[in-house]
Amino acid sequence: MKNFICFFLLFAPFSLWAQEGFRIAEFNTENFFDYEHDSLKNDEMFLPGSLKNWTRKRFWTKMQNISKEIISLGKDAPADLVALTEVENDSVMTCLTQRALLRRAGYRYIMTNSEDHRGIDVALLYQPGTFRPLSHNSIRVDFKELPKIRTRDILYVQGVVYTGDTLHVFVCHLSSKLGGRKATERYRMVEAHTIRTHVDSIFDQTADAKIIILGDFNETDAEDAIAIGLKVQRADRENILTNQLYNLSYIPENEYHIRGTYKYNDTWEFIDHIIVSGSLLNPENTISTSPESFHVHTPKFILQKDEKYKGCKPFKTYNGYKYLGGFSDHLPIYIDLKTSLP
Repeated sequence: MKNFICFFLLFAPFSLWAQEGFRIAEFNTENFFDYEHDSLKNDEMFLPGSLKNWTRKRFWTKMQNISKEIISLGKDAPADLVALTEVENDSVMTCLTQRALLRRAGYRYIMTNSEDHRGIDVALLYQPGTFRPLSHNSIRVDFKELPKIRTRDILYVQGVVYTGDTLHVFVCHLSSKLGGRKATERYRMVEAHTIRTHVDSIFDQTADAKIIILGDFNETDAEDAIAIGLKVQRADRENILTNQLYNLSYIPENEYHIRGTYKYNDTWEFIDHIIVSGSLLNPENTISTSPESFHVHTPKFILQKDEKYKGCKPFKTYNGYKYLGGFSDHLPIYIDLKTSLP
């Protein structure tokens, strides 16, 4: 392992020598589509001449907005891992990382290629100087006896951090509540159980595995998919167990009266989450985190005044069919991991 770390550091960018910590972020990009039709996908709403009149210019504006938002997630350096949901395809991710403002950050990416009926997927941006992927897999969910739906795959990436620690990262976007919470809950339960099955397989091989699950769950932590399907507990508790999962996604109301990642009418909800295994909550490890490290990212430029309800709300790209030219209907979240080289 010593030799591997030396090799990693030798070929890492110069900025790594000043590296302090490891930042992991997630956000739902709100329908990040290109403007070309895919005959295999139901992407008609995001084409020129559609009801939303999605044009090349609007796509370019969206791409630059997403770039600014990701760049703002960094501190002294770009965030090391950024999980994205609601991205359409490889073309969108290539433009984002190679043509937009974000190209200067040097990100690479891994993404799924799902059967989702609208053609949206999940992706993981990573900094090659601080994270080296070892393997990845697109996990397709088997709903078995339930009526089949075409939805997003779960992205699994195993990689090594510059400390030499192995991270197991799951990026997910569970089924929406369109059609009603009760009617769709069983699908989210199956998706959550699928992730938990893979997590248990990792724990069977490595009891103190460092696991991170993040994405848009379309549920709060009190609902069944997270509490029962994934068997997740809140991290603000004593007796943390190495091989259990803990949710960091909880903060008190901040200066903008924000207490969540998504605003439904006048209510903020946490439906985006970052969940970690107990081993990452051990401060004696070479890489670790804590409940206090969790943040909702709220720079002023991604917010707008809520004229109907109090406070503010995310600056969206669309409000229904009305084009606003904003960023997303979700707010990003992130955690910082403390690191120390052995």
